[in-house]
Amino acid sequence: MDMDSVTQDSWKGRTIRIHTLPVRRIATRDSVPDSYVAAIRIERKGDVLADWHLPFFGERWLSEGEARRDAVEYAVKLIDIGVLDEPRA
Repeated sequence: MDMDSVTQDSWKGRTIRIHTLPVRRIATRDSVPDSYVAAIRIERKGDVLADWHLPFFGERWLSEGEARRDAVEYAVKLIDIGVLDEPRA
């Protein structure tokens, strides 16, 4: 894993790790990435709460920065609305 493409943020006691991956339609060593995919991992106190990627076909991120920004925004929304909270009895 290229550590330069992994960032870490925190939000409301959760750690958000974003790994951006370049996507190439023609897989040659010299190909320029066509777009990017963002993989997201959300953790709390060492426990993984979510580990997935944003849908590639739903969005096409032309830059690594766009993919990372949207991934963090999406993770924050999930945390804010309580999707990753403990189930209530």
